[in-house]
Amino acid sequence: MATDSTQSMLKELSTLERDEGILRLSSCFQWREFEGDDQRQYLHQEFVYETVMYSVKRGLPWSAVAQIANMTKELLPELKGLEKSEVISLIQAQLSQCKPRLSPTHHAALGDFILKDYIRHQRLYQAFLKGEMNLKSMHSQLEIHVPPHPLPLCEGTDVVVWEKQQALKELKAAEAEKQAEIHRLKEQADAQLMAKLQDTLCDLSLENRLDEQAVKIMVRTFLQSHRDTVKDILMKEIRAVQELLELRLSQKSLTGAGHSSRVSSFSEKPSATKAKKK
Repeated sequence: MATDSTQSMLKELSTLERDEGILRLSSCFQWREFEGDDQRQYLHQEFVYETVMYSVKRGLPWSAVAQIANMTKELLPELKGLEKSEVISLIQAQLSQCKPRLSPTHHAALGDFILKDYIRHQRLYQAFLKGEMNLKSMHSQLEIHVPPHPLPLCEGTDVVVWEKQQALKELKAAEAEKQAEIHRLKEQADAQLMAKLQDTLCDLSLENRLDEQAVKIMVRTFLQSHRDTVKDILMKEIRAVQELLELRLSQKSLTGAGHSSRVSSFSEKPSATKAKKK
């Protein structure tokens, strides 16, 4: 049975800050289980303190709070090496021995609290009970990104309209890319033509005199040698232009479809109104 002095000390520690309360709890009982090991003894007292404060918040009478404190003090050392199912059975058995008996509500609430507190720190408590106090624990702070708050439905966009907008956006991006490709091909053709022409002019400057026939032969040779290169670039440019035209036609069909759907939706409203009037 808990003494009046124990109940008085528990009342006092319930009004103190956490660290001061645990220190005050150390004088309520004889802590022989881990005598000589201050760290393990402090963890033992901390476990009892958490349960005591929970009992106080639940509004249990001070005689019951004192019994719970004594019960949890004796309980923790007995949990060494037990599986979760065995821990649950032991906690329930210890709570059932409280005199006077706890109400079913308090019994269930205390059992749940003690179990959750132990399970949450099970590895720590088992290491503490087994004397393995040099274990390292790694913790990570994870940032939680919540989804953006949705706009009101009146400010939203219809799914069909949104899909057309996305398709139109992709077509415009493809059109810009194709225009850049055509521009690049033209610059490439001009650069190659100018380079070849410059080489030919350099060859001409090295000759003192060239008759008309020699000049014609040189120009013909230049055009023949450059024809295949220019032809390849021109074919690429033609294909790019065709693809650009197809993209623009696709855009036109999309914008036309969007316009016609809006027109049809407007045209349906008067007919609905007439139907109501009838």
